Amino acid sequence: MSQGIHKYEEAVNNTISKLHGNCLLLLPVENLPIELPQAVSKITERLDDKDDSTYDSILSIGNLASESNLSQFLHELKYSVNTDSQLYFCERTQVPDRYSGSARYDITGSVWEAGWSVIHCERFRIGKAKRSPSYVFGVARIKRFREQNL
Repeated sequence: MSQGIHKYEEAVNNTISKLHGNCLLLLPVENLPIELPQAVSKITERLDDKDDSTYDSILSIGNLASESNLSQFLHELKYSVNTDSQLYFCERTQVPDRYSGSARYDITGSVWEAGWSVIHCERFRIGKAKRSPSYVFGVARIKRFREQNL
């Protein structure tokens, strides 16, 4: 069991260390287990409709999985990013065999359906039992059109 917890802690810490620029945190900064890297120039702790900022990096640790309407939230989030922005996540999730446990969504599938590309993703469980919690962590960005890649 502790090996899975160490994997989770390592995934969260590695994810946080990649943040940069104008950063949107989808959780309170006090809940971060490590300090933000110096590459972060500005921190915003909540998406605000009145704020027209563009974020370079967005961090979610458990917030996407608990979102009541994830698809709508991800669509709204697209208005606050540019083509180089990255969404970093570490979430409890449904597993591909459809056992959901307490998770509401298959995070990577929901991210893809909402117009984001998952550019890196890893899955793991904490524990070895069938009903052990499943997690996914990774990086996503807005889907690019073919013309943008030329």
